[in-house]
Amino acid sequence: MQTDTYSNLLSLVKGLSGNTSYTSAEDTLVGSFINRRIYNAYRRNAYWPRYLVLGEARAAASSVIPFDQATLNSIDTFLRVYDEAPYVTNSVDEFEFVVTADGAKVISNTDSLSTFYVDYKKRWEGDYNNTTNQNIPLEFFHYAAHSAFADFLRYDGQNEKAAAEEAYAESLLVLELENAMNQRNANRVASRFRSHATSQSRF
Repeated sequence: MQTDTYSNLLSLVKGLSGNTSYTSAEDTLVGSFINRRIYNAYRRNAYWPRYLVLGEARAAASSVIPFDQATLNSIDTFLRVYDEAPYVTNSVDEFEFVVTADGAKVISNTDSLSTFYVDYKKRWEGDYNNTTNQNIPLEFFHYAAHSAFADFLRYDGQNEKAAAEEAYAESLLVLELENAMNQRNANRVASRFRSHATSQSRF
């Protein structure tokens, strides 16, 4: 998926503030604003296409699917758990689960399965910086720039300007959220009928 660079994002924030450079302390401060805002955007939706993994086989022990498994993505949020690969056939059973510090505890695993198929949201890839983690998800880029600028204005005591910039930043994020929803990820993954094993309930 498309990305832009942290360097370009920082330059955009500087441009919005009318500065060509920041002090080292300001660079650090704005960097913290940027990462806080990107994390906020990441948290706003479980169905960002970039972070969504569907029907991946995961090993379990005592009906617990851990957050981390070798060679696989780390799980941030468990969304759905199945006995077989979903989206290939309709005849799959979906399980209820509870999440603990150890992972997702599958309820009513009457077949004592040791492998489950999981829909999940991948763990956040930040913190972002100008050296070791430079690639900013494009869907968060402009929101992060304008919201970090709003934070900088607020830090500088320009609260009225900060509020206006905050509102604009929010409108940019809403557009990206709508785009993710329009791709039908949330509609399909979150709202599809479950099997008889879970009483045809919906999320």
